[in-house]
Amino acid sequence: MHTQVLKLDDAAAADRAIALAAEHIRHGRLVAFPTETVYGLGANALDADAAAKIFEAKQRALNDPLIVHVADLEVGPLAEVRLLSAIVKQLTEAFWPGPLTLVLPKRESIPPIVTAGGDKVAIRMPNHPVALALIKRAGVPIAAPSANRFGHVSPTTAQHVLDDLDGRIDLVLDGGPTTIGVESTVLDVTVNPPMILRPGGITREQIEQVLGVTLAVRRPSSFVSHLPSPGLLEKHYAPAAQLLIVKDVDALGANHAALTAMRKKVGLLLLDNQREACQTLAGPHFVLGNTLEDVARHIYAGLRSLDSAHVDTILITQIPDTGIGEAIADRLKRASSR
Repeated sequence: MHTQVLKLDDAAAADRAIALAAEHIRHGRLVAFPTETVYGLGANALDADAAAKIFEAKQRALNDPLIVHVADLEVGPLAEVRLLSAIVKQLTEAFWPGPLTLVLPKRESIPPIVTAGGDKVAIRMPNHPVALALIKRAGVPIAAPSANRFGHVSPTTAQHVLDDLDGRIDLVLDGGPTTIGVESTVLDVTVNPPMILRPGGITREQIEQVLGVTLAVRRPSSFVSHLPSPGLLEKHYAPAAQLLIVKDVDALGANHAALTAMRKKVGLLLLDNQREACQTLAGPHFVLGNTLEDVARHIYAGLRSLDSAHVDTILITQIPDTGIGEAIADRLKRASSR
């Protein structure tokens, strides 16, 4: 049986769709929905059986915790949390709703499966009208990792969700393409100084400016079994094709020549200013745009598009490791891991 897809074409259609989706959430079912970052696969975060369905549908490892999405600072798992520290108050006032996930002490209401058995919980308030309306209408916090097969490229459209999970989940709310395109930044505020566990849609520089401190960064390779946050595996966000990150356009051309000589089908992920230099190179090209924000918005769609063209190898040049480029470079590094 195929997954139901509801388009949010107008206010009335959106209201009906969100009402049905909220009913699904309350009854322990799975709903994919748009956020500003990627599409999430949601279930009632207070229902262990519902959360277990997320792991089953995604074929997700049980040691990889889920992010809990909220729409209100004063209810559910966030009740009284702003009293814990001035830092939490600063961050929520500056960045919520938005693509910042805070790792906080776990409350008893959150089932252990959501936190992979850990004593901390990852929480964020998405900056998307559909996501916020769904959480409010459901009346419960929603646990939601990305709505894709575990380890695969994250989804930024409803079609991406269906490509991975059609028939495995109950409903998809189609809110069109997401606007940021890479996942939220995950920040552990239970340690001093706060530690970035995953770079994302809010940049390190933005957080440091608000807090007035230099943030620590914990790398995926330092984790073995229990993960304190989602999105920390060394190999993740990966296309079926081999992804190669090269230094510059000259290296891209040289690698393309070597691979095609080996009868490999090669796809290219390009910036606008690389198009002309690469126009004679055979194989499908996907243009990401001009700015780092453009690249973030389109990188997952580009990887999926070239995969659908059945290329053997995808080539891309290095992305500057500053601003949101830090998140893009992080995703590409792990997507290229073998």
